[in-house]
Amino acid sequence: MITEQVKVITAVLIKFLTVRMNASFEDAQDCAQNTLLIALEKIRNDDLTHPDALINYLFTTSKHEYFKVLSKDREVNYEELPEHHSANADQLHRLVNKEKMSLLKRCMEALKSDYRKYIEFWFQNPGYETSVVADHFGISVNNAWTKKHRIINVLKECIEKKFQK
Repeated sequence: MITEQVKVITAVLIKFLTVRMNASFEDAQDCAQNTLLIALEKIRNDDLTHPDALINYLFTTSKHEYFKVLSKDREVNYEELPEHHSANADQLHRLVNKEKMSLLKRCMEALKSDYRKYIEFWFQNPGYETSVVADHFGISVNNAWTKKHRIINVLKECIEKKFQK
């Protein structure tokens, strides 16, 4: 019984990835298998509290697994180190990033307490699926996604204003 269901779910995920994401059949198979392994682990750990969210979780996870495959394909592997050295630019980038982090911290402190707790949870768990965060906060997946993006936009505007000063 469960073997048949796994075969059906796997076939659906493969079809989804090949049709919607234009994945190769082999990549889709790998991603579907990884997705099922991840989902089984979440179920064993009792991390998925709403059975209705399982289907959405499977599709979202398979899509993210495929994005990981794409990003690995884009990585540049150097056989030898490049001859040029850019330590000065790195130092400048670190200073700018340090300033941006300071601005982010100030903007985070300016958020309402519930917004701050919500976005801090996302920052502490960047790999979590939206459905997991929604379960944690007891809200729908759509509300979780919308709330996250609204807060990010508020933070972005705050940082841009403070950065221009």
